[in-house]
Amino acid sequence: MTEIYKVTQTQSETRGLTRLLLKLIIIVGVISVSEFVAIPAVAGQTVVGTITLTRGDNNSFSALIDSAHGFAYFATDTEPGVVVKVRLSDFTRVGSLVLFKGDNFLSAAVIDTNSGFAYFGSFFSDRIEKVRLSDFTEVASISARPTPRFTPGFTTAVIDTTNGFAYFGDYGGYVVKIRLLDFTKVGVLALPNGFGTFGSIIDTTNGFAYFSTQFAPGTIYKISLPDFTLASSLSIAPGLGPTPLIDIANGLSYWGTLGAPASILRIRLSDFTITGNLTLGPTEGDLNSAVINTSEGTALFATGTTTSPSEIIKINLSDFKRDSSLTLASYETLLFLSAGSVIDTEAPGGTFAYFSTYTSPSFVIKVKLSNMSRAGTLKLQQGEEWLASAVIDPAGGFVYFGTGAPSFGTGSATGAITKIRLSDFTKVGTLVLNPGEGNLCSAVIDTANGFAYFGAGTNEQGPAPGIIIKVRLSDFTRVAALTLNPDESGPCTGAIDSANGFAYFGTQTFPGTVVKIRLSNFTRVGAITLNLGEDFLTSTIIDVSSGFVYFGTADFPGVIVKVRTSDLTEMASLTLNTGEDEAVSAVIDPSSGFAYFGTFEGIVTKISLSTFSEVGSLTLSPPDFLGSAVIDVPNGFAYFGGVLSVTKVQLSTFTQVGSAPIPINGPGGPLTSAAIDTAAGQAYFGESFSPGRIYKISLT
Repeated sequence: MTEIYKVTQTQSETRGLTRLLLKLIIIVGVISVSEFVAIPAVAGQTVVGTITLTRGDNNSFSALIDSAHGFAYFATDTEPGVVVKVRLSDFTRVGSLVLFKGDNFLSAAVIDTNSGFAYFGSFFSDRIEKVRLSDFTEVASISARPTPRFTPGFTTAVIDTTNGFAYFGDYGGYVVKIRLLDFTKVGVLALPNGFGTFGSIIDTTNGFAYFSTQFAPGTIYKISLPDFTLASSLSIAPGLGPTPLIDIANGLSYWGTLGAPASILRIRLSDFTITGNLTLGPTEGDLNSAVINTSEGTALFATGTTTSPSEIIKINLSDFKRDSSLTLASYETLLFLSAGSVIDTEAPGGTFAYFSTYTSPSFVIKVKLSNMSRAGTLKLQQGEEWLASAVIDPAGGFVYFGTGAPSFGTGSATGAITKIRLSDFTKVGTLVLNPGEGNLCSAVIDTANGFAYFGAGTNEQGPAPGIIIKVRLSDFTRVAALTLNPDESGPCTGAIDSANGFAYFGTQTFPGTVVKIRLSNFTRVGAITLNLGEDFLTSTIIDVSSGFVYFGTADFPGVIVKVRTSDLTEMASLTLNTGEDEAVSAVIDPSSGFAYFGTFEGIVTKISLSTFSEVGSLTLSPPDFLGSAVIDVPNGFAYFGGVLSVTKVQLSTFTQVGSAPIPINGPGGPLTSAAIDTAAGQAYFGESFSPGRIYKISLT
């Protein structure tokens, strides 16, 4: 849900977010081949195989608990939404439920343990899903949009099991009342200036619910439940987080604020008055996941700041003072929208709280409240998805695909590399990297020496040093990792010069940076920061014999930058024609002296290497996001992977000569990684989707 992230943007970052939003329109669009008429495939150019990989339990940000039956449920910010079931007795993942199409981004959740149902609210679609807990099955899904016009979607919810109603807060500033008996929308309440509705608590004893907003100044709305009307409201200077807490017996509520340093506000419910303000440390911000144990007089709040690792902070309610804290690992990220926290006060051995991370995959951290110690860590299912990189070893007989990161971002990612045997197109292994070594957005291979190198974008929510991962192919093991400089984030495109022993990675920064890696001792030997306006490097090709490497940018229009490899000097840059935006894929034919770049809009541009000028452009039909490309130099063709098809371009005439439609049934994403075995006449394309899919294309 990056649309509601709070950021302070520079001009270049604003440009970057604009272009990424344009990508997002394509990446997360629901695409069905039945709705698409492709150009007929050229004889022999067909999809001959598909491998579907594993879906990950990613970006958990809401949670429920059924202590009586011994289970917790963690819901994901994914498309479609996934609910993960965890048995508390042995802290084990026992299953997951992938919801129906359209039931996405499960940011609101409530549970009725007596009746045995859980209810999840979706962001974007304003749908509510009903899940039967006994057999862990989705039994119904309804559209509960508060108004006929578009509203952003549900972000928070509370339940009144006694009277049989649930209340879902829409980010647009509405509360929707759902009757549980027949699962029907029975009321809508508009909150004045309520855009950014984000958190909620309920007091069923006194008949009130409270909803709050994210943006400063924040507002808390007090809603009378019997007549479903707004009773009063309270303005708060800062924005408020997603998980306020309530102590009904003592008539108090606790509200975590956003920003840094964050505060915890204590508010008396009877007269709606602030009676306490506990300010945290300067780097402790964006309070999110929280739980309360009124019997022991404690509350826990998690921080979500990007300037320090997330913490879980314990507060004594009696004197409203900080007691202690537990610092999480750097890759166990909770963001300001995280609400994946539950508490089990009836467990053997004490009271335990569970916090889920907004990562890919998610971790669930079990905390013992008495001494604020980590009682366990559960890594949820590792995914092989969002396939963003690929390399091939035809002689060895394998192709390798690296996982990317969800298109809506993630706090931290753990990457996986999938190994496919070419002879029978079978998955033969998965290499899971260390936590935090994720978003494998580029890859190069040195088949002569038996190594592959994957560029890890690491942190999708802010600048972080990129990591290059070295993998030995003979036994498929991770042998080393090289962390780049702090300002060299997102090494998401690369090229290799095996003969001279160097690799070159381009960063997704403003402007872009080219980093040179010596392969023999796996060290960073230099870097060049490109000129202003040469931003966010997205594609790379290399002409080893001439000693130049070329990088395409995500600018509007795209820019091609020529760098001399010997001394890492920028020689020239070429701005493409208007409308040829974001050079996201590239191939090179050094023998003929041309390079070809695929753009965001589905245009292939032809570049003369000798004159470094654009000598032609070809608009493919239908227009497509050209996220990957491979070249068959001996036979004179290039192949560009889009959202719906692989398009074949004849190089001698620079014309489109065919298209192979991708046979998917349902939603899909763009083809963002590719590799080719020219001798065998096969190409392999990886899809940016969850779960990941790999397509084998026959070229002959």
